[in-house]
Amino acid sequence: MQKDWMKSTASYTFTEKDHKNGVKHNFSYVAKDASAEVIAKFGNILGALTEGKLLDVTVATTDHVSVNEPVKEPVPAAAPQA
Repeated sequence: MQKDWMKSTASYTFTEKDHKNGVKHNFSYVAKDASAEVIAKFGNILGALTEGKLLDVTVATTDHVSVNEPVKEPVPAAAPQA
């Protein structure tokens, strides 16, 4: 079996003057290696644009698992010869 990353999405929750219980803003196509720091910084930018306060962020990742292919084991590097 082989597991491959397909996509990630982020759901930002804000409180705003018209949404005291929170409102969600969803974004697709989040980079595979996006760090928590980058995701939080983007949320702060969104908060400034929407005049909202960032409550939390949920990142969801979708992976594909191939059940018909053998697992690809990494080949260990050869030790240098003396």
